[in-house]
This record gives sequence, structure tokens and C-alpha cells, in this order.
Amino acid sequence: MIIRENIILAPYTTFRIGGPAKYFCEVKSVDDLRFALRFSKEKNLPIFVLGAGSNVLISDEGFNGLVVKMNIKGLDFNDEKGHAILSIGAGESWDCMVERSVEKGLSGIENLSLIPGTVGAAVYQNIGAYGVELKDVFENCKVLDTVSGEIGDLFVEDCAFGYRDSIFKHKQGANLIVLGVNLKLSKTQKLNTNYPDLTKVFEGKNPSVAEVRQAVVDTRKRKLIYPDELGNAGSFFKNPIISTNHFKNLTLNHPDLKGFKLADRSVKLFVAQLIEKLGWKGKKLGNVGVSEKHSLVLVNYGKGTAKEMLNLADKIKKDVWDEFGVKLESEVQVI
Repeated sequence: MIIRENIILAPYTTFRIGGPAKYFCEVKSVDDLRFALRFSKEKNLPIFVLGAGSNVLISDEGFNGLVVKMNIKGLDFNDEKGHAILSIGAGESWDCMVERSVEKGLSGIENLSLIPGTVGAAVYQNIGAYGVELKDVFENCKVLDTVSGEIGDLFVEDCAFGYRDSIFKHKQGANLIVLGVNLKLSKTQKLNTNYPDLTKVFEGKNPSVAEVRQAVVDTRKRKLIYPDELGNAGSFFKNPIISTNHFKNLTLNHPDLKGFKLADRSVKLFVAQLIEKLGWKGKKLGNVGVSEKHSLVLVNYGKGTAKEMLNLADKIKKDVWDEFGVKLESEVQVI
């Protein structure tokens, strides 16, 4: 394994934005990772673990430390009664893994099709779409503790999964690097088509797991813009959660406002609707802007900078707060 210096990070992110890493390496094994950790400790460098770069915005100044590109691979299916355990390396492509699972007739993650990124990042983010979250099929993951150097297992109760959240985003898990993941998938094709977009497609039908995956892929391609078209990191903001009273008050001035009632009686808003109501959809500021296809996606038109992107995000946050009294949180990790 080679550790390189002053590597521009923009090509390693789907935003196509980012300055140089002081040091950069790609790890394909635990031994590679341990070597990288020793190097960082000898030079007293901070570490940032990078997957496919699909959910990060790296500063124009870059990262003054060691960027570790996670390329630990591996994909195995282990049959058990009524289900299969899928063991995957953290550096595997998430969607390629979903495709392989569907080809085998296994269900549980087909609603998470076409989400860009690696498997390790999927755990970090607790990705979700169309009524399903990664935690719903999560068995455990293998992690390396960068402080102790020990390798151990974390189970679902250890990971503090929440809405686009996990232990890895917080202080107690900041020193843990995901090496691999075990997912429990069903052989009996227990499909979830309750999400409105899927209900419309399959009303009165009994679809296969492959048909559900294809419907998700078609829907995402129709609604979202992908990085091969314009630089972006998917949904830039989380859908905000507000109280029932706050929602009722908002509907007095915005009777068409959509909200999803949660178990604790709070309401999840659709931030794309808030942004669109404020006229931001399709709007361009310099070299960056809001996608014409989906107002939750901020895009780089080719020469955008992190500074421009953050300025755009801040303006949107301010407008949403001023009009709705709703505080937006970034889903994208800013480095």
C-alpha cells in the first residue's frame, strides 16, 4: 500500500468538489488499515475514512490529515432456515450488492436500490428510502477501534440507529471504522410496497422482489439527478420533524403542506416541498444551484466550490426558518 501526498479529493466525491488531502491511501485489507493508522499516529494526523464520496462536501482547502479510501471487499451469502445472512466488506458498492441479492430472490433491501455509496457508508448513515431503513435488516457489523486497535462486533442495539443517524456520527463511535456488515435477508419475499410511489405502481398486483427493485430504480431515475449528469450528493437536507401543534399552525397558511405522522405523534415534513414553496427549485447561484428535477438536491454545474455550496445551503436554511420556523439539518457530511 502506498501513501501519497497532496491528492486532490474532488474526483473522489460525487459533488466533484474538494481540495487536497495532505496524505491519501487506499486500503484493501485490515493490514492496510492498521498500517495507515500507525502512519497517522506517528505523524499525529487526523484521519477521515472515505467511501464512494457520495454524501460528503469537502472544503476547498482540503483535509490536513490522512484520507483513507475504504476498499475492503467481500460478498458472501450464507443460507439459514427461512433467511440468508449476507456478509459484505465495507468497501463494496451498496447498489451492486442490492442487485446481487435481488438476483438470488432475497428480499429486505430492494427498496434501497440505486442509493449511491459503499456498504460501510450505508451503515454510518443508516440509509433509508421508500419505507425501509438499513437498520431493518441489520444483524451486526465488524469494526476496528482506532484507539485500542481492537476488532469487535456491534449489534443493532449497539449502533443507536436513528433517522439518517448512528453511533458512528457521534463522539462514542467516532473512533470506530466499519470493516464489514452482516444483513439478514428473507427467502420468502416479504415485500414493502406501502410507500405511495410504490402503491401506485403495484395496486392490485403481487409483484416479485425484482419488480419492486425495478420500480424503485425507475422512480429514483425519474425524480432525481445522478452524479454522472451533474455533481451532487443526493438529498442535501434531512426531512425535519416538528410537533403536531407546529404542523397544525403551519397548515393554516399552507393548507397543502404534507406531513407524515410518526409513532410519537410528531410530524415529519417533506423538506423538498418547503424548499419548492420558497421558489428555490431550479434556481442557480453562480456555479451551483438547486436541481430542476428535485428541490432537495443541490448541484455543482462544473466549477462550483464548497464555499458556494455552503452559501447556497445557508440561504435555503434561512428562508425555511423565516417562513416556516423550521430548522434544517444537513444530511451531507461537511469536511
